Amino acid sequence: MSASQNKMMEDVSAGPGGFLPLSAGTQPQLTHGTVPTVLPKSRVRPLKPGGSKETDVIVYLDNKLLGISRRFEMRFDTDWDDVDYIASSGKGYKSFGDTARDLMDLLDIVWLSGTPTLQTPYLLTIALTLLSYLPSFDFSPRPTFQLLKKLDVAFASLLQGYNVETGELLPGFNSGRGTLNITEKVRVKGLVERTRIAIVEIAGKSGLINSASEDERTQTDTDGGVAAGEDPITEDREGHPEYGRWDMEVARVYERTIVDLNASLDVSGYDGVG
Repeated sequence: MSASQNKMMEDVSAGPGGFLPLSAGTQPQLTHGTVPTVLPKSRVRPLKPGGSKETDVIVYLDNKLLGISRRFEMRFDTDWDDVDYIASSGKGYKSFGDTARDLMDLLDIVWLSGTPTLQTPYLLTIALTLLSYLPSFDFSPRPTFQLLKKLDVAFASLLQGYNVETGELLPGFNSGRGTLNITEKVRVKGLVERTRIAIVEIAGKSGLINSASEDERTQTDTDGGVAAGEDPITEDREGHPEYGRWDMEVARVYERTIVDLNASLDVSGYDGVG
């Protein structure tokens, strides 16, 4: 965690409705005794709309997003020699793991704000950035799924109005119900569905998941290509140490969010057409 992020965490935490900030290296927050959550504990009350603290957070988040964008544009560029530019923005990304870590740091600040009017648009931006940047790198499963897990819990929590891992009521949700409007829900749903498809494709191409369906395997067996009971995909890749390890994580991408969205949009009369 950078010094600037620590400073912003302290600034967001301070003042009325704040809390003691998390220090670098702090483990996931524990609430209600033993329930862990991937998200940091947010402020008790949302930031005052139009207030100086909210403005500071917006400026910080926008600058960080700009820096992430610049580092992405500089990816794999070893000839970049603008020392001042590198000093302000950092070197270009060499892997998606680096990108994911910066996005997770940004997500933590967004969540710490405890302000739904900031959380929803910035979470959408972070999720879209993940989806846009992911194909440009070799697949990095661990940081990718860590970021997706955080986004899933965050979106699902905003939809419900409470932290879905701890049951803790979120700031700004006094009724215990989410406040995302239909337009926001539709945007989240479209982004979630596109990401789920993209992860299957990207992970499948990486050779780290079994992308063959049961029908495909059955057809191969009946065609006489292999003996019954053999799995040609597994046999071809049995020497790959990571093969098959991430199948379950692929299936779980945005699992909480998609269930809550489907239920919410069905209740609202949205049929998914359009």
